[in-house]
Amino acid sequence: MASGYSERFGRQNKLLLPFRGKPLARYTLELAAAMDFSGGVYYIAASDKVAALAAGIPGINVIKNTAPEKGLRESVRLGIEACGLAACPAADYFIFFPCDMPFLDTFTVQRILDEREPGCIVEPRFREEPGNPGLFSAVFRDELLSLKEGETPRLIKTRHPEALRVIEITNPQILRDIDDDETFIQLHHTVK
Repeated sequence: MASGYSERFGRQNKLLLPFRGKPLARYTLELAAAMDFSGGVYYIAASDKVAALAAGIPGINVIKNTAPEKGLRESVRLGIEACGLAACPAADYFIFFPCDMPFLDTFTVQRILDEREPGCIVEPRFREEPGNPGLFSAVFRDELLSLKEGETPRLIKTRHPEALRVIEITNPQILRDIDDDETFIQLHHTVK
């Protein structure tokens, strides 16, 4: 999901900023491309410059978000609908990656995938603090598609606590996202 406005970065789109040698969004794109997602990887981007970051990465399907003002739910909707129209009309699950988590790794994502089963929601956490990426069984497809403006998939987690499976993460850096200049600078100089 790469359609946010990066409002806490002023006029800069944080996903385009160089972070340890490459644009921030490339970390998530390369991670997703390295995983075995048989249904495909859908990169939801609002700007052409952000969409262009997927160039040269095999297996990434770029979807243009023409209504980013509708918030996160629009990216969720576009991804699910694109998946339904493409090679995975009967997807078993959906996993949503924000593109501002440079330390997220394949080991953590695989742990999330290993916990999936029909009817579950999988969420990584560090000391009770929820993180991303979130995985939703396809059972929640209609609820994800019916999110209203301002609502996020977190609402579905609160509606269905019985479905939630938590993956405890011991390294807090893995779940850190970059939301502002201060965090960007701090993480840029942190040892991975």
